[in-house]
Amino acid sequence: MPHRLAWIAGLPALLLGAAEGSAQSSFSPEATARGVTVMTRQRPDYDPAGIRAGNVRLDAALEGGVGYDSNLVPGISNQRSGAFAEETLSLGAQTTWTRHALGLSASQATRQYFQDSDLNWNDWSVGGGGRYDIGRASNIRLRYDHVRSHIDVDNYDLQDGNSGRVPVPVDTDIVQLAGTAAFNRLELGSSVEYRRIRYQDVTVNGQRDTVSSNDYSTVLGEFTADYSLLPGRSVIGLVRLQDITYERSEQRGRDSFTWEAQGGVRYDANGLVRVRLLVGYRNRDYDEPGLKSLSGPAFEGEVSWAVTQLTTLTFTAQRSIEESIRESSVSYTRTAARARVDHELLRNVILSGEVRAERRKYPQEGGTVSDGIALAEARYLINRNLALVATYQHTERLEAPEGIREYGRDQVMLRLRMAL
Repeated sequence: MPHRLAWIAGLPALLLGAAEGSAQSSFSPEATARGVTVMTRQRPDYDPAGIRAGNVRLDAALEGGVGYDSNLVPGISNQRSGAFAEETLSLGAQTTWTRHALGLSASQATRQYFQDSDLNWNDWSVGGGGRYDIGRASNIRLRYDHVRSHIDVDNYDLQDGNSGRVPVPVDTDIVQLAGTAAFNRLELGSSVEYRRIRYQDVTVNGQRDTVSSNDYSTVLGEFTADYSLLPGRSVIGLVRLQDITYERSEQRGRDSFTWEAQGGVRYDANGLVRVRLLVGYRNRDYDEPGLKSLSGPAFEGEVSWAVTQLTTLTFTAQRSIEESIRESSVSYTRTAARARVDHELLRNVILSGEVRAERRKYPQEGGTVSDGIALAEARYLINRNLALVATYQHTERLEAPEGIREYGRDQVMLRLRMAL
């Protein structure tokens, strides 16, 4: 196991060391402006131009490719591999007004396995929203999205011994109302978000799995305060309140209320290092007396470091409480961390490496699950409309409760992206 961890942790450093020696032409002032990273930098020769229709910009992209998966259903005894085809489509319309904004978006992603059709999935989303500006720094925002996603077969919530699994479709309706108000050095923000989550029942090995018994809705309120001490340096306070209600009466004992309070800093060191760090405490209580409350430290943070004009390092970490669909668990505490390096080898060749780690702690003797993921990607921008993307990802189940298999999984994919 140690050698696997060392291999995963060393990937970004290898990519960075191999790429730093490459040469690059001079940048425009916009490309080196404060806060610009390798991935957010504008490239006029290679960025899609979109279609202008009056004060509206239309964007569209189609991406397709093939891939290989070394472990189609991780954790079962009869491990099998297979190839697949994947296609994604995205559409967007956004106003270009100097004040206020309206936008619509739609996307679709499909994966089809050549020999294992039971593992196929089809995700899609539609949504729209707007922003109403009040003065120069205050606004109100409203948005609605309907999202069809899925729980993948490598998710521990679906893993049960050596049994087979299929992706579980999930429909989510999201309504969000948010606002920001600025008063000199103080900026206040608030939002209310409603989500309704509905799981689709699936058939596994001829047996119907009524995953829909876990349907629930949640209301999340968030309040933030950001006080600027100096330009680019401020202190932040955050309070979140969340109410979760299950739709089926037999599941009402899982209803919960969560509160959390965090404080921290936002720091910008000459545009080279940007830090946002919050630390606090979170508590979740359940309606059923027999369910023990979940509480403990809460944190979220991001550090972005422009090592050079060609290389950006990003580090993120977060600790949260998530809902579970396992029969033996209601929620779990999730701790996740990520390190990523993006390097501009050439103006139209971008190399990326990423390492992620995730630890899930399930209460009531549910055990602990730890995963490590390493990803490498090369993106070749052919012109404004075409790009070729090659991706390799390795997933390692490093720790699992007794009776659950640990595993390794390799996925390779080559995609062609066409955009307007």
